[in-house]
Amino acid sequence: MSQQPLLEVDDLNVTIDRATVLEDISLTVKPGETVALIGRNGAGKTTTFRSVMGQTSIQGGSIRVNGTDLTDRPSRERIRHGVGFAPEDRRLFTTLTVEDNLRMSTWGKGDVDESGFRDRLDRALEIYPEMERFLDRPAGQLSGGQQKMVTVARALTSEPDIVLLDEPFEGLAPSVREQFREGVERIKALGISIVVAESNVRHAGEIADRGYVIERGQIVTEIDRDEPIVDNEEIKRIFEGG
Repeated sequence: MSQQPLLEVDDLNVTIDRATVLEDISLTVKPGETVALIGRNGAGKTTTFRSVMGQTSIQGGSIRVNGTDLTDRPSRERIRHGVGFAPEDRRLFTTLTVEDNLRMSTWGKGDVDESGFRDRLDRALEIYPEMERFLDRPAGQLSGGQQKMVTVARALTSEPDIVLLDEPFEGLAPSVREQFREGVERIKALGISIVVAESNVRHAGEIADRGYVIERGQIVTEIDRDEPIVDNEEIKRIFEGG
């Protein structure tokens, strides 16, 4: 028996200011999978993620999580049904401490007492132990790489079944990028599904089981588990002009 998808996006269409941004986007993610959404800047990756999170107005299509149709539900319902989101622009409260930023994320699933929050915080620190030394610092005082760790940890403290990572490696120094990649591997080890939006093919290939290639708001090809992402012909055409 085939495994039911955790996330199902079917024929998603989004128009912004009369311009078609997404056209008939369809993708699935099964429990425990890491799936890459690969495309150049402006291809529609972030809009796809924002649509899954209920942060855009869609003109057609459906979004289901664990079989529940969330197409017309608000963002908080996506969180309550197990979807976490780490946006590229981070959206941290810069004057609040890192710990307070993480605490606020637990509100999306309802009331969590102090003990429950501490348990979630401990799990987040297992993913990125480096955060422990700056939990009491304002988020605005952190480096870009540190802020990205906090952004991912914030998504994890809502205890998601699936987490969307938007350009997680963008702008990171090599040493920080390796720390970040190790954290992603720890997330995978917990059995949490991941969708990673990437404009860097090599980074996508290092962590994803399979992938979708998006170009001008359309999925142009799907890369299965048997094919290395970096060897895909459509990838080469888009990124190398082949």
